[in-house]
Amino acid sequence: MPFDTKPTLHDVGALAGVAARTVSRVINREPGVSDRTALRVRRAIEELNFRPNLAARALRGDRSLLVAIINCNPWPRYVADVVRGVSMACRQAGTYLTFEEFSPDDQHIAASMANFIDNVGIAGTILIPLLADDEELLDMLERRGVRTVRMSPARDIGRTNAVISRDEDGISALVDHLVALNHRKFGYIAGAQGHASSEIRADSFRKRLHHHGIDWSSVLFAHGDFSYISGAEATRHMLARDRKQWPTVICAANDEMAAGVISVLGTMGIRVPQDIAVTGFDDNDIARLIWPPLTTVRQSVVDQAYSATQLLLDRTSDEPRCIEHGVELIIRQSTSG
Repeated sequence: MPFDTKPTLHDVGALAGVAARTVSRVINREPGVSDRTALRVRRAIEELNFRPNLAARALRGDRSLLVAIINCNPWPRYVADVVRGVSMACRQAGTYLTFEEFSPDDQHIAASMANFIDNVGIAGTILIPLLADDEELLDMLERRGVRTVRMSPARDIGRTNAVISRDEDGISALVDHLVALNHRKFGYIAGAQGHASSEIRADSFRKRLHHHGIDWSSVLFAHGDFSYISGAEATRHMLARDRKQWPTVICAANDEMAAGVISVLGTMGIRVPQDIAVTGFDDNDIARLIWPPLTTVRQSVVDQAYSATQLLLDRTSDEPRCIEHGVELIIRQSTSG
């Protein structure tokens, strides 16, 4: 066909050896098509790079075009990466995306989403922290039979489809790197209490220190909320003591808090890393833009969100699956200046 002509249902049907109506039934996941025929149709769709007419499907009342991200996460950088990854996968699948945002202290998230689902209908939902472990919301979605993928759940991972990051591997590599640099006096700034990633990273940090014979009770520990300001405040609190008690390295549970650490150290005339080294987690843009550049653990939230969407739209299995994403230690001048 001419390069500027979009393929049609009839073109797909002709290539697959079936009627256009059969192609439509495969696209809309209607019953009555054999697995062998459906496979031929999908192969023809892929070969022709066929994309259904979304507007026409919507007018027919197709309720499987909408993927919903449900969010009450207060950290905009993380949320922006999630939206980017999900939207990329939705575009490729010919699926619409909606973003439903709630305040973290909203007591009616499950009820609001139940009303939305009952009136609009969706292909499925993607839950991100802090809602990935919300029991009321999960129960409501299960009662309505809504396909769900959770990103970074902390509990009962096999309850739904899930995408997780191998944070513990990154923390282990980070601690090994610091111990190899002869650090024995640690400060640690955890993220928000109750947040899955915060708990996993702190627990992994404790276990790896124990592996190296360093007792957790010797660590100067503080809680932040993943923000730059909380990292700065935690640092001031740690250093408001006799200098002999100061750590030789402060590890933050994300890059924004680590940037706050470096800022406070700079204003106090404390050299990084010569006096106190600093590390983060995530490898966001800020890790490369601050001085000194930040040693951190790289993960890709965009890739995780992309995988979550693919998992959500994959109807080949009804059994919950979990996709694990690897991480990588990135060493920069904040520990090895």
